[in-house]
Amino acid sequence: MYATPRAGVGPAAAGRLQRALHDLDGEALARRLARDLSDTPAGRIPGHGSRSGAMEYLIRRGLELVRNWLLTGAEPGSDALSDLYEAAREAARHDLTVEDAIRACCAAARAVRSSVTQAGPPEGGTWPPPYLEVPWAFLDVALTTVARAFADQRDLPSADGDSRAATLFARVCAQTATTIEDLDRAERLGFDLVGPHYPFVAAIDGGSAAAHAGLAARLRSAGALACTQGHRVAGLTGPGFDWARFLADRALVLAAESATGAAGLTEAVGNLHDLVTLAGRAGRRGRIRADDFLTELMLANSPSLAEEIVRRVFGRLDAEDTSGTLSQTLRCLVAHGFNRTAAAAALPAHRNTLLYRINRIEKLTGLDLDRHAHRELARLAVVWRDTTGGDTPARPE
Repeated sequence: MYATPRAGVGPAAAGRLQRALHDLDGEALARRLARDLSDTPAGRIPGHGSRSGAMEYLIRRGLELVRNWLLTGAEPGSDALSDLYEAAREAARHDLTVEDAIRACCAAARAVRSSVTQAGPPEGGTWPPPYLEVPWAFLDVALTTVARAFADQRDLPSADGDSRAATLFARVCAQTATTIEDLDRAERLGFDLVGPHYPFVAAIDGGSAAAHAGLAARLRSAGALACTQGHRVAGLTGPGFDWARFLADRALVLAAESATGAAGLTEAVGNLHDLVTLAGRAGRRGRIRADDFLTELMLANSPSLAEEIVRRVFGRLDAEDTSGTLSQTLRCLVAHGFNRTAAAAALPAHRNTLLYRINRIEKLTGLDLDRHAHRELARLAVVWRDTTGGDTPARPE
């Protein structure tokens, strides 16, 4: 039915293709594409339940499907299409539109095609047409799958007013000019567009999408502009909004900001998403404040610098010590405030063994772990690795 790239293709083209696709970092690419496609505020820290996370998941499934199709020459089977269908359903549950999902699939197809073409043609020729046709053949399959997933999701009951609230929230954050339609949405929702506005992001620990839809509906009834984003609720409140009865639910995680001008809403909501993600990982509940995770937020606001710190500290450790012993030792030292006695007991390791490892760490990294500045550099690297889902955190006993 669709072009397959293997027939009549020599080993040179196949080898070049495998190298190009092997170098494709699907995780990083999906994260970047999801961020570029997002039209609503989102956090920078990967986390369960976020709208951007659903977009990223759909893109990642698309990238995997196109890449495997090119590598094997075989059309996707039922298992692969089922994964794509579930990713599309998840996108629909997070209030992404079918147009958003189609844009995600198109982005995945273009990204893989670009990776192939940018790698250059095989020696002595050009890419045979089937190689360049597979991404578009994928779109035929993807669009059918996405349409079916969204149609199935629409058949489920949804919270009244949620779509209206989501549209208005996105437009307020994007600072678009107020239209008659916006005024009508605000009037129907009972929300004052004039402001001041107080952004918030909330989540129910262990709560389903339906539970979050119920929370959003209750918040709207109390006068907030609230919309579900899968396993989260985001929106705006006015002055004096009473969170007390909502915080009576001990499973609620709430990150709320003070009055924020229109120009700062997108950044503020992004930080609040990050706070909810961090609180969930730490097992925190109730009202969460920026002070609780200040280091993580500072690093999240400078991701390129944060990654450079990680490379500076862990780059050679990861390359030279594939067992991970030295990295884990450094993490344990950080977790125990560089108290060598406590770290040796926690690892566990003999004190002389720990001293030997510290010497190797210092030699490979160029750090002097007796210097405060170098200790702080190591701490920041460990914090950011934990924040972005790196190795298992080393925590004090």
